[in-house]
Formats: sequence, C-alpha cells, structure tokens
Amino acid sequence: MTDLTTVTFTATELRVPSMDERIIEGIVVPWNETSFLTPEARGERFLPGSMTRTIAERGMRVKLYRTHDHDRAIGRPLEWNAVHDAGLFGRFRIAQTPAGDEALHEVREGMLDAFSVGFRAIRTRRGDDGAREVLEAALHETSLAPVGAYDGAQVLAVRTPAVPALPPMPAVDLSPIGPFRRA
Repeated sequence: MTDLTTVTFTATELRVPSMDERIIEGIVVPWNETSFLTPEARGERFLPGSMTRTIAERGMRVKLYRTHDHDRAIGRPLEWNAVHDAGLFGRFRIAQTPAGDEALHEVREGMLDAFSVGFRAIRTRRGDDGAREVLEAALHETSLAPVGAYDGAQVLAVRTPAVPALPPMPAVDLSPIGPFRRA
C-alpha cells in the first residue's frame, strides 16, 4: 500500500494576459488553507515551506498531467517558487501535442481551472483545530483538473498562441432511421 495522497485545488478566476506562448501558471498548493475534501476528517492544510525541499531536490522532474492521467504528460515545469506568499507557485510549458492542445482549450474555456497534486506527507502535526498540518511533503506530480479541494490554488494566467481548432466531430447521418411512427 502506498502513502501517496492526491489533492485537488480549484481556481476562482482565469486571466489571459497574452497569446504568444504555451504557458500555464498559478498557485499549485496554497498555504494555510484548510480543505475538508481530503481523506483527513478534520481537514488538511499545507504550511509555508512544506514544499521547499522537494522542489529543490526534484522540482524540474515533476511533470504536469491532465487529471492524473500518468500515461502522458501534457507539460513540464519552467519555474517553481516554494516561498511565494500565497503558496507553491508553478509555471508550466504545455507540450505541442494533441493532448496539450486539448488541455489549453479546456483551461481557456474554464473547464480545467483547478490544480491537483500527488504527494507523500513526510512530516505532519495536528493543528489546534485538529486538522492535519503538512510541514514537509514530497511532491510526485501536478495535474490540471476540473474540481479542486482548495479555493486558494488558481490558474492565474494562460499564455498561448492561437491553438489550432480541435478536429470537428464526424457528422452522423440519421436518415436511415426514417421518420418516427406511432404504433
């Protein structure tokens, strides 16, 4: 059995400042915000500095996925800031692949407006309110997702050139069915 925990974070707003790169950035893990959507009954929160060591040791190897689909990464980190005031900040380059194009479309349309992470808690304690406080965590992966556990994690910006339109759905010819008839 693994100690890997998956937590999802949601965005509340999306800004599209420019369209010249394939970059998504935002707060991946907010500090001091309690979530009750995790397996911890009394809640869970990450404390400032809880991701500093893991980012220093393996931050650039932590891939970006779409909804934890580990069969194919959609991006890679360009920058991490583990001491940002709001939380763990990440900037990701999205791959020029069909999966990357689809993810960019879904982020721009607000369908993938959340960050989610897979991590292993290394050091924790109980807060005064009984919530699990993560003092140190090993970050294994990051994902874009449609539903989040924390309101504070947000996709803050998307910078992308005009992404080619997705191929149209094939037309379905319903004429062989014929007219509807009453019995």
